[in-house]
Amino acid sequence: MNKAIIILSLIVVLLGGLFGAIYYVYSTEINISTIYDGIFIDGYNVGGMTKEEAVDYLIKQKENDDKGKSFNLFYDKLNYNVNLEDIGFSYDYEGAVEEAYSVGREGNIINRYKIIKDLKNNNKNIYLEPEYNRDLVLALVEKIEKDINQESKDATFDFNGGNFNVTEERIGIKLKKSELINLLVDNMYELEDINLPVEIKEPKVTKELLSRINGVIGEFSTSFKGSSYGRIQNIKVSAKRLSDLLILPGDEISYNEMVGPINSETGFMEAPVIINGELTPGMGGGVCQTSTTLYNALLLADITIVERHPHSIAASYVPKGTDGAVAQGYLDLKFRNDFDFPIYTFSKVVGNNLYFYIYGDTKAKDYTIKIEPEIVETIPYKVKEIYDPNAEPGSRVMTQEGRTGYKVRTFKSIIKDGKVVDRYQITFDYYREKDYIYKVGPELPKSKSVETTAPPIDTPVSLDPINENIEVIDLEP
Repeated sequence: MNKAIIILSLIVVLLGGLFGAIYYVYSTEINISTIYDGIFIDGYNVGGMTKEEAVDYLIKQKENDDKGKSFNLFYDKLNYNVNLEDIGFSYDYEGAVEEAYSVGREGNIINRYKIIKDLKNNNKNIYLEPEYNRDLVLALVEKIEKDINQESKDATFDFNGGNFNVTEERIGIKLKKSELINLLVDNMYELEDINLPVEIKEPKVTKELLSRINGVIGEFSTSFKGSSYGRIQNIKVSAKRLSDLLILPGDEISYNEMVGPINSETGFMEAPVIINGELTPGMGGGVCQTSTTLYNALLLADITIVERHPHSIAASYVPKGTDGAVAQGYLDLKFRNDFDFPIYTFSKVVGNNLYFYIYGDTKAKDYTIKIEPEIVETIPYKVKEIYDPNAEPGSRVMTQEGRTGYKVRTFKSIIKDGKVVDRYQITFDYYREKDYIYKVGPELPKSKSVETTAPPIDTPVSLDPINENIEVIDLEP
């Protein structure tokens, strides 16, 4: 009995000692209010410190370490030195300390004890996460944006009466704000110099390009002598709309778009226009002389003609096959600059003449153009007489004026160093013929003489021997 009591007493003593030892270890090494030994934050040993002590210690150390630290931002000749204090740079001290304090505090006592013991041989380092004042960073970025941003600007061309003046272009620069903010945030730990991220916008028109305009590469003139005041006014207005145009390589121009609406509000007047082959009073008469003059200047400058139409009646101010008719919504003159240099149009009115000049690079366009229209067929008009029993006896009155028709091929020759290097047809035009029509009355009685209203014997009909065959048509009463 005594032996059992002794054994039981020994067990109680041993267990008490074991639990005492466990409690001692738990209370002195595990259940402590300080960070476990062997834990570092950003290289600084915070083992054995309370959370408050660790925060204060880190702030003091890092402020000393980071004092005066900075990095540079570069673009071209611009340089910004950014001190960490300027952007409110700091660290998440509390977060790092909380992470350090939590190490070894999860799981059962045995696992926690193993972790704590292992820390003494295998230290754990926790990195401080950098922080910044977003408002200060945005203010810095906006200042840089204001300094660096600029709109692109094309070089400009001033004709100045033939004395060409060309201004410099300006490259467009735009700061990539979001990208810069990310670079700043990522760089707060590394403190490396940064090339500012920018978007470059090259101007479309450069001084080098515009400086290639050095002289006239094509010119043409027509006379409007004898035209009415309204027609002359329309020529002047439309010519001005097609003057002083800077046309870059690849650009296409529409005559009608440049002229715009043709009405009294836009400066146009009434003057004869061709409608269905007839000269009729209408708004804008004369604009076709402008388009024709421009068309010929373009041909001689070797500019690509995209769209062109002949008149229904051959124009009197240019050879047949070289006119260019326009009618808004119907006929247009379109051309495109297929050279690798820009061209410039200029028009002027001197006396009774309209002039168009095409300027470009005379070094590149080192050849001349010759335009040669050839009439391949002349189609005579016919004369028709329509019998009207109700007309005055013996009368013969013209009701429709006729004209001769023509078919014309127009050729273009390229001449270099005095030799034709190429020749080809560019257009084929058909100016339709039109019949003379007369209304004739009954024959006169043989015993009476009645005055006739027919045109005198020197009308176009009697002068053209090929039209002596007269077709008579009865007009039913």
